[in-house]
Amino acid sequence: MIYAGHDFAAPRRRDDSGWSAVAAVFDAGLTYHGFEPCGCGREPKFRPRTAAQVRARRRSAARSGRVLAEVLAMRDPDDR
Repeated sequence: MIYAGHDFAAPRRRDDSGWSAVAAVFDAGLTYHGFEPCGCGREPKFRPRTAAQVRARRRSAARSGRVLAEVLAMRDPDDR
């Protein structure tokens, strides 16, 4: 079992796209924590919610040469 973070909201059981996005986030070494490690932050960090968002961020990381974990954490991957 993995501790996903206090901001983790599990996708529905049959949401394959959502679960593949969760797997990509974990594979990149990210978790679902907000800005404050104590859990008192009001705005959680962005994490992709669908497989399409993960694919777009992988393409963006390949084009720009940035690390995938950095691009997965960005709200808009094309912002520099």
